[in-house]
Amino acid sequence: MPSKPKRKTGPIARAFIKGLSIILPAIITIAIFAWAWDILRVYVVELTIKAIDSVKIYPARQMTDVELNYLPDEYFLPNRNPDGTVVGEVVHTESNLKRPPRVMDLPSEYQGMTPPGKERSVLQAILDANSWSREYDPISGRAVSYNWFDYLLASVLGLTLVVLLGFLARNFIGRRFVALMEWFVTRVPVVRSIYPHAKQLVEFFFTDNKAIEFDTVGVCEYPRRGLWSICFVTGAGLKTIQDHIGQRTVTIYVPSSPAPMTGYTMILPADDVIQVDISVEEAMKYVISGGVLAPVTELVRPASGAQYALSHTINEQIRKRQTAILRKAKTDRHARGESEDETESAEAAPDGKAEDAKKED
Repeated sequence: MPSKPKRKTGPIARAFIKGLSIILPAIITIAIFAWAWDILRVYVVELTIKAIDSVKIYPARQMTDVELNYLPDEYFLPNRNPDGTVVGEVVHTESNLKRPPRVMDLPSEYQGMTPPGKERSVLQAILDANSWSREYDPISGRAVSYNWFDYLLASVLGLTLVVLLGFLARNFIGRRFVALMEWFVTRVPVVRSIYPHAKQLVEFFFTDNKAIEFDTVGVCEYPRRGLWSICFVTGAGLKTIQDHIGQRTVTIYVPSSPAPMTGYTMILPADDVIQVDISVEEAMKYVISGGVLAPVTELVRPASGAQYALSHTINEQIRKRQTAILRKAKTDRHARGESEDETESAEAAPDGKAEDAKKED
């Protein structure tokens, strides 16, 4: 049965695939950093900004003449005689205001400044002094989004506090204080079921002395006999299982492809795991790429590997195998000095008989 010719892709399709292979890793990297920054921005940086804004040490912002003249007369108290009659024009001064105006009442270029009549924090005073704006709710006057300076100052301050906390936690008093906090947290009914696991996950990625660390790469027959999967040896198994089967056991983690952060934890006899002399990084690349990025030391020649199986039909493989067997049998007979007739008769025999003749020899 002749093999079907491969369909050739055009130059545009090849260029498109090549462009994707170049740009996708960069996009995925940027997306991961953007996701991490979004979490830090919401749960760390913006909380730091709100904490700074909660300390009001500066008086309210003085309104400019442009803002005062923009407001209509009904925002100001009129000049009245003792009998209550209005005298002259309404004076547009801040002291003559009936109430502080809302953000939506101000000119558009001033709606990003601190709302009038409200005391300010250090950050708000700095922003007002440099005419840097935020986005405030037009009615309540609460900050909706922040200025780049807010994020910069809060990030620097948060980083400094983290470094100081790390230094403090390394001395005797700091270690005792951290231990006391963790003891208290692990006694809270709901929090104690979450915090230890979150702490273990963070320590796995950010500490040098990892409680869990992949250092041994192996392969095991999973999910059935004859199918081999990459695995990482993570422990020595469980004593109950080891005593029950009477063999030394190991705990392995079988990562999923292409997302190795998900997978299966299994316990099996140590003899069922074959150690592979490659690094964890090489094994991760192999899993993530679906087997495309194989370690250099473990590469198999295309003539006997998956590339050959995909590029040739089954019949072609069988014919090549039969030819190789017959040639080897012929070579063996010549080496033993047998006649040419016997060799030709072996070649003319059916394929199964030729193999049987080879096995008998």
